[in-house]
Amino acid sequence: MKKFSLLIYHAEYANILDKLRSLGVLHVEMGESELSTENSAKLTKINHLKGLMQEMDSRRSEDEVEPIITDGDELIKLIEDNNHEDNRLTQEIFSLEKEKESISPWGNFNPESIEGIKNAGYQIQFLICDEKNWDEQWRDVADIELVNQENGEMFMLAISKGDKLSHANLDEVKLEQPLSYFEKLIQDKKDELAKVEKQLDDLSLYANKVLKQSISQLQTEIDYSKVYGSGEKVVDDKLVVLSGWVPTKGHEDFEKELETEAVVYTMDAPTPEDSMPIKLKNSKFARLFESIGELYTLPNHKELDLTPFFAPFYMLFFGFCLGDAGYGLLIVLGTLFGLTKAKPKVKPLLWLGFFLGVSTTIMGILGGTFFGVMFGLDADGQPLQHVAWLHNYQQWVLNTDNLMILSLVLGYIQVIFGMILKSVNLARVYGFKYSISQIGWTIIVAIAIPAYGLGMQEMIDAGLANQIAIAAAVIGGIPALLYNSPGKNILLNFGTGLWDTYGMASGLLGDVLSYIRLFALGLSSAILGSVFNSLAMDLSPDTIILRQLVMVLILAFGHSLNIFMALLGSFVHPLRLTFVEFYKNAGFEGGGHKYEPFSSK
Repeated sequence: MKKFSLLIYHAEYANILDKLRSLGVLHVEMGESELSTENSAKLTKINHLKGLMQEMDSRRSEDEVEPIITDGDELIKLIEDNNHEDNRLTQEIFSLEKEKESISPWGNFNPESIEGIKNAGYQIQFLICDEKNWDEQWRDVADIELVNQENGEMFMLAISKGDKLSHANLDEVKLEQPLSYFEKLIQDKKDELAKVEKQLDDLSLYANKVLKQSISQLQTEIDYSKVYGSGEKVVDDKLVVLSGWVPTKGHEDFEKELETEAVVYTMDAPTPEDSMPIKLKNSKFARLFESIGELYTLPNHKELDLTPFFAPFYMLFFGFCLGDAGYGLLIVLGTLFGLTKAKPKVKPLLWLGFFLGVSTTIMGILGGTFFGVMFGLDADGQPLQHVAWLHNYQQWVLNTDNLMILSLVLGYIQVIFGMILKSVNLARVYGFKYSISQIGWTIIVAIAIPAYGLGMQEMIDAGLANQIAIAAAVIGGIPALLYNSPGKNILLNFGTGLWDTYGMASGLLGDVLSYIRLFALGLSSAILGSVFNSLAMDLSPDTIILRQLVMVLILAFGHSLNIFMALLGSFVHPLRLTFVEFYKNAGFEGGGHKYEPFSSK
């Protein structure tokens, strides 16, 4: 990156910003400032539009079409008006349904007939009473017709010539309209609601395209406002100083464009104190894992980007944790199918899933597990599954002891790799002499300790192993103990070296043992899958068709649950090993911020 400082005349400031935005390469240094009221309102609107997009996306049942309404504000108003109408009609239907429910025991009647009887001088009452409170003497006061009887209540129509029938056990109900009136009214409201829903469904076929443009426009306005406010006014506000960063590749073209404008500028290389934005440069494979690294933090501009170095390990560890060839094949086939349908923005994630699926399949083959069926050997060396044509394969399937050792060996290798990267990083940032002590520790951990361990296990000649271990310990120990702080007193270095020795001994053991989780997760996934297979066989009834149906249901539910839990663990635990053990041993500091050029989005 190259740092550019621009000196702009205040009258030309807006024009220059438009030019910079069209070029789209300058990452503007923005000071911390409070969000303006206007920008706060725009952010609120953006969040509102994102909510509308989610609503429209949930409604859309067909492929998107070209927008009929292209004006964002007009479309937003139409959606909001329809939503308001939708809510109003829904509430009205709910209220009418409650009213309908309250009068349903009375059934239908003719309001005109009721009114005619009243005009003839008769009293008409709709009455309710509990069955246990019924009194036959009421018939002496009025003609009573039982309309309905339910839930211990009597619904009656009383007609009297004189005074109304009145009693403490009688409740009079005022009915103005019959049941059919409410049924028709509810149906009319539902028809209106259906039209509103249809309009919203039609809008959903293209609304998100327009809403995305509106969000992009609002975000562009916010970014412009922030950049505009980042300029420092000097010389009685006549000049504005604007600073930013441009990638080294392409800065010459940027300079040529500045030469055509009324701008005075300087270009400088970054200093250690600068907070330079980060633009990662990785291969196609490593680029798939950048999203994983960004979950923690970006590297600062002084250190190495560890993405290409942890990517193969993360892929391997994921496969180790999931560890079932059947599950791996499901992931591979699922991601390959998704790649034929997905949008370009989603495809990198699907490719990442594909490689993780390949790793899971390979580790499942090595561990001898396929949908919970274990094809390895038991403790006595006998096949767990007697399949003749798999006999040769079963002889080299890794047993649980070998898998546990493999997890620790892989962890030890990643720790050593991290220490090597730390040496390179120290030499790169501070100079070679500051990496000498770390190189010494790397020699001890990478050569002395493994040589001594191999000799103890009699995997190589013990005498030769001890000679290698001692030589490596001496070669690595001298700089580790005596040159860990270049330029300082040798006694101070020695004291610091002893403290580092304690930290290395305790830390290294804990770091390596952390990797045993790879074995534990893979084993638990395999065992749980095997348990569900056994349940499917043991709990299925003897009836032929029913047996197969129950077996399929148990297997589908069990393996779906197992895959979900195993996927969660397989994602999180390699993440933890990467961000804690590997990053710590690699001396990763992080704290970088992403390169985001000022541009028209």
